[in-house]
Amino acid sequence: MLAASGPSALWYLTRATGAVTLLLLTISLVIGVANVGRLQLPGWPRFVIEGVHRNVSLLAIVLLAVHIVTTLLDPFAGVHVLDAVIPFTGSYRPVWLGFGALASDLMIAIAVTSVVRRRLGHGVWRAVHWLSYLCWPVAVLHTVGTGSDVKQVWLLALTAACVVAVLVAVWARVGFGWPAQRRLRGTAVAASVALPAAFLVWLPSGPLASDWAKRAGTPASLLAKPSHSSPSSSSSSDSSSTAPAVSAFQASLRGSVNQTTNASGLAVVDISLSVQNATLPRVEVQITGTPQGSGVQMTSSVVTAGTEANPGEFSGQVTSLSGTDIGATVRSGAQTVRIALALQISSGSVSGTLELTPVR
Repeated sequence: MLAASGPSALWYLTRATGAVTLLLLTISLVIGVANVGRLQLPGWPRFVIEGVHRNVSLLAIVLLAVHIVTTLLDPFAGVHVLDAVIPFTGSYRPVWLGFGALASDLMIAIAVTSVVRRRLGHGVWRAVHWLSYLCWPVAVLHTVGTGSDVKQVWLLALTAACVVAVLVAVWARVGFGWPAQRRLRGTAVAASVALPAAFLVWLPSGPLASDWAKRAGTPASLLAKPSHSSPSSSSSSDSSSTAPAVSAFQASLRGSVNQTTNASGLAVVDISLSVQNATLPRVEVQITGTPQGSGVQMTSSVVTAGTEANPGEFSGQVTSLSGTDIGATVRSGAQTVRIALALQISSGSVSGTLELTPVR
């Protein structure tokens, strides 16, 4: 009934191309803000810098296309073609996914008008090209609002590096450009300070907050139950502060398994187990994924273990899945344990063994 573990390759490719697209868009914007027509570097002719600017922009378009296609093909979030084209119409984090759709629309508009620049005329092309200055901050908001890696150090570092690079480019442009536009220069400097400061103030209460997935508009069918949302949830932490450490043990188990389909068309497998051990007599496993024949390609999971009075004392995720052998890591307060389940499934009933090993 179960199959291979882990998110699909499409999920990884979507995340990777999104991050690289933001990086390329930043490089293109930095060159543009620094004014490619006046930028001169030792040993770099102006036409070389213009070529770099153009090629980086084109590569960003290519990566954006891959990002959109893989997002549409990945069934986890249930994003449709119209969601990727028309901003703020989707059911999955509509505002933040909408920012991504808006940024992609702007990038495509800039690319198309650049191709037909001679027919449009310089004035029209230049007016449309100014949209690139709007495209970048919208893309940043999409990255932190929708990205599943927003709490990872590498993505925070990448975003911070992109913001700093744009700020340096803006300050360089203000320092050497618009000599007769003092008001414009002052506005640019004020905005370059105020907007990043507001962004930094918003992050802890926004995408970095523990309940961001729910507030961002993730469908209820894709959200774990509140008590299962985090290994460090309040109910688990309160109970674990006085709970004794769990020792290693092996025990037989019995239970039931039920498979349903959620609103996004993903299979949801719920396994409820009664363990022959007084310390942790209850274990619940929920696996969500793409149906594959008689199995499921896992995209997300929730695992809890505890007593009848506190079934969510330990909480975590599946770490390995091979057939009906399941490995999981769960945590309660300062203690982390590994659970290995060897299951036999027949007509909705489950039997087998559980092995628990403390990590620390």
